[in-house]
Amino acid sequence: MNVVIVGGGLVGSTLASKLARDGFDVTLIEQDPAKVADLSEHLDVHVLIGNGAAAPVLRRAGIENTDLLVATTNSDEVNMVVGLLGTALFEVPRVVARLRDPELAEGFGLISKDHPGEYVQVDPERAAVDRIMSLLEVPGAVDIVHFLEGRVVLAGFRMTASSDFVGLSLAHIRLMFPATAALVAAIHRGDAWIIPHGDEEIASGDLVYFAVVRDELDNVLALIDAAAERRNRVMIAGASRIGLELARRLEKGTTQVVLIEESRDLARKAEEMLERTLVICGPVTERELLEEEDIGRVSTFIAVTADHEVNLVSSLLAKRLGAQRAFALVDNPALANLIGEIGIDAVISPRSLAVGLMLQHIRRGRILSVAALLEDKVEVIEAEALPGSRLTLGTLAELGLPRGVLVAARARGDKLLMPQGGDRIEPGDEVLIITTSERAKSVDEFLSAS
Repeated sequence: MNVVIVGGGLVGSTLASKLARDGFDVTLIEQDPAKVADLSEHLDVHVLIGNGAAAPVLRRAGIENTDLLVATTNSDEVNMVVGLLGTALFEVPRVVARLRDPELAEGFGLISKDHPGEYVQVDPERAAVDRIMSLLEVPGAVDIVHFLEGRVVLAGFRMTASSDFVGLSLAHIRLMFPATAALVAAIHRGDAWIIPHGDEEIASGDLVYFAVVRDELDNVLALIDAAAERRNRVMIAGASRIGLELARRLEKGTTQVVLIEESRDLARKAEEMLERTLVICGPVTERELLEEEDIGRVSTFIAVTADHEVNLVSSLLAKRLGAQRAFALVDNPALANLIGEIGIDAVISPRSLAVGLMLQHIRRGRILSVAALLEDKVEVIEAEALPGSRLTLGTLAELGLPRGVLVAARARGDKLLMPQGGDRIEPGDEVLIITTSERAKSVDEFLSAS
């Protein structure tokens, strides 16, 4: 597949790197000369300097022979122009555009209907709000994604010495808790990511991802010894689009919401837009302000300002002053290891969320959703098993799935199963596959119809 990506920022460069590793022919367009030099040095893709919203530049990138066009610049307007050129002028069969403005997204959708092909809009900020809301629902979780129409939850927890799972191998867990529909899907230990096998033991300090049937989540939380939320009060740092949307959603329930914003103009606008949220104007890194607003009574502190360093500092300060949990919006991949090690409970990365949303429209087979776990080292793929695909040609033990690839769940109609080696995948089944990023390309071979 030939792919043209416009925009060499965090999303564009991450996506280009991942697709290149998977064997795609990628051309990346970026107009900043300094950034082009850096991308050319670090990425194994063709980097072209120029304005990706200009037709001649797209032609130089080989747009006429492109299977997929992705617009990932920081400008919604530029992404919309790129997307419309791809649809209306060059008739690219698949176009993915990052659009955060709902009005622009609506216009792009209406225009795209008049042209053949597949056109997808990705909003990483809305995805970030969705992820934060999911985290708020599950005590102790540092990461959480819903699959199979919400019936299966993939949730990551830091293991403490008090957990019933610590010291047990995966085989023993299945024997000791046979009634609990949960499967250990991935383990982060030190610098290593592990797609586990039956002999793997869980150790204190591990970050463990469980694939759990939604109805069994409370049982798993009890075995993990996750602390229950002691209060129903959330503090949001930053009247960004994410902060405002998060406050609006929380206002609909019984949660008490406090929003802190340093800019007087943004704080005033937030007061006008929100109904039940208490809006405070002041610096989110000021200890006296946080203490004055009873940070010690806050169940979750969520930092979503435009400055990601401020998000880290304010989250650490909030935890030190008594907040039960602290989430930070951070898009630097190098900071993912901060989770649990310096006190931050969860890092939200719009970059990773955007890449995952885009990948589900790029992978072969009938991909329903894709998510990248922390550090982008593990990929979670939800797909429908197609007739004639290798995934349906024997039991799981007979398929020869590579080490580092795990089928974590299977849905057949209303029935959910955490499959074992003797189980078979039938055409039409929906499956949840966990894989290391290095093995993700091999998963395509099992999902594609022959």
